[in-house]
Amino acid sequence: MNLYAVLWVGLAVLASVQAQDGSHSQMQSSQGDVGSPESKTASQAQGPIENPKRTIKYIDFSKLTQAPSATVPRNVTKGPTRPDPRQEPPTPKPTPAPASAPTAAPTPAPTPAPTPDPGPWVTKTIGHDDVKLFPQPEPVTISEKAGVKFKPQIQIRTGCVPYPVVNELGETSGGLQTSGNSRGGCRGSGHGSQVYGRSTWMEGVWAIMYSWYFPKDFPSSRMGHRHDWEHAIVFIDNPEVAEPKILACSVSSHDGYKKYNPCPSYVIDGTSLKVRYKHAWPLNHDLDTTGDAGTFQDLIMWDQMSNDARRALNSVHFGKANTPFNDGNFRPKLEKAWPFKNKFTVARWIKPRENEISTSAVTNKADGFACILIQMKRLFRT
Repeated sequence: MNLYAVLWVGLAVLASVQAQDGSHSQMQSSQGDVGSPESKTASQAQGPIENPKRTIKYIDFSKLTQAPSATVPRNVTKGPTRPDPRQEPPTPKPTPAPASAPTAAPTPAPTPAPTPDPGPWVTKTIGHDDVKLFPQPEPVTISEKAGVKFKPQIQIRTGCVPYPVVNELGETSGGLQTSGNSRGGCRGSGHGSQVYGRSTWMEGVWAIMYSWYFPKDFPSSRMGHRHDWEHAIVFIDNPEVAEPKILACSVSSHDGYKKYNPCPSYVIDGTSLKVRYKHAWPLNHDLDTTGDAGTFQDLIMWDQMSNDARRALNSVHFGKANTPFNDGNFRPKLEKAWPFKNKFTVARWIKPRENEISTSAVTNKADGFACILIQMKRLFRT
């Protein structure tokens, strides 16, 4: 038998015996007191007498038999006083980002100073064979592409070949005096030949002017003059359609024009008008259409030229020859060269832009139908 169980049983028996002995002694004492008359008289005289508590002269083991209180904590496990070295250290909190300094307001750009007025153009003349041409650039806009597509070819029967008249600095040709023979000193420079172009809308028709410069117009002795300008105008339906068509053409002839509506088929090589530079005595040189092939020159459109070159052509006077495509002459000459039967009323004198082409009166992509619309428009005009 377990030693602890025996000990507990012994203690319990001992406590029970002592409890019974105490109870038996108390009962005998109380019975003896009740039977005595003196005790009754004394009790009545003194009143209730409190019984003194008995002094316990032995060890009270009775509490050992009572169950432990539920309020007494048992088997309380205390946490460790030192951290477990096997545990990972706690993840530190992220350090907050420092507050960025406020972004300063951008400094406003200074107002540019107004462009000073360049004032009147000062003519800068150089030798006719010293003028360098503008190389023909790659066409980008619709008007530039149309200018290259319909570039004419010129045949030189007599007189000078075409020369460049202005360079990118605005220096212009001094031309040649009328002496020697008709081709003396103007058979070509080492810089090549140039043709100048400018285009715009006119009454729903796209007009392209091509101009050539010659250092002199000298058909025979005692005739002619320094400088010469000649030009041809090609009228097409719409440069935006897939296959634009030539509707008519006009070429400069002295103070007027030779007009063709339509252009004869033999003077058209694909999309190129063929013209001839010639003279008939006693008249000076002019242009006419021809069936013979000619030569091409580098084309430079008005908007592709440098600003100084345009200023020079708007300002420099070339004697009896007028620059046909500058700002002062372009519109009047187009109106004078108008080859159609209806009277020219309103010229859309606006610098050609890409959005102009899409807002033309002729925007149908079908070329044949577009031509019919143009012809009907002309018939109903007065």
